[in-house]
Amino acid sequence: MPATKEKPTMTRLRLHSLLLLGALLASACFDRGALPSAGAAETTAGTVLERELGERSYRLVLPPGKASQPRPLIVALHGGWGSGKNMQDISGLDDPALAAGFVVAYPDGVMKAWNAGSCCATPMKKNIDDVGFLKAVVDDIAQRDGIDRKRVYGTGFSNGAMMLYRVACEAPGLFKAIAPVSGGPMFEGCKSPQPISAYLIQGRADPRIPFDGGEFEGNYRPGLLSIVSQLGQRAGCGKEQKQTWQDGDTSCATVQGCPGGIELSWCGLGGVGHQWAGGRTLLPGLLGQNTSRFNASRQIVLFFQRH
Repeated sequence: MPATKEKPTMTRLRLHSLLLLGALLASACFDRGALPSAGAAETTAGTVLERELGERSYRLVLPPGKASQPRPLIVALHGGWGSGKNMQDISGLDDPALAAGFVVAYPDGVMKAWNAGSCCATPMKKNIDDVGFLKAVVDDIAQRDGIDRKRVYGTGFSNGAMMLYRVACEAPGLFKAIAPVSGGPMFEGCKSPQPISAYLIQGRADPRIPFDGGEFEGNYRPGLLSIVSQLGQRAGCGKEQKQTWQDGDTSCATVQGCPGGIELSWCGLGGVGHQWAGGRTLLPGLLGQNTSRFNASRQIVLFFQRH
């Protein structure tokens, strides 16, 4: 892992925060209506619950009907200056996940961010134990809703994607597989690396998380293929890759020769910026374009179903 560069100045941090806050406000203008709040309010999609866990909170979405057996869980982590509700709205994850029988949890970061190592904001500065919080979220859902602890998966966007890598390092038994979108590791290595199935998705025109790696606001962001290589070495995979999708300059591939049922796949989306592919587009002039030709949520659910 390349060394972390110097931290951005406070001026840049404030500007960065204001721009992302503007993006979230813009997304709110296109909200199709608030989902039901606390309680067991039925919707066409399922049951939506707002839960508190100490001083923290998370949003839970349950498929309709009573479960005949423990159901799998997806934990979805929002990006910087986001929230669980914001992640739910932007990603459109509920429809494919609930149709496939998954429970979906949308935790809330402290001050709208996650402590992913050298990023981001207040949680990083105060060294918030977000790994411990996410473990507590899964424990809480397991106790209340009887999920299958062997089928718990993690996905996330941007800062939330960065957080997934930290969880996979420091709590390797929590997620069976992960699907980071537009975000890479932001900590110095992993003391006890464990293999994990992973599906990485990123826009090739992402201005904030360069596809081939590079600096943004004083921090080095590793390139997608270098992350794939690290995960492959961790799992003992081969070096060959099989192309699974090709559409212009959008391509996907799967690393070959991974032992023990590990799957390591990735997609680079041509012309796509710092967006949740197929979801709601936020400030394209600042964050880049989105696409309707690739739906990250549907592909992620299919990936988790295989594991």
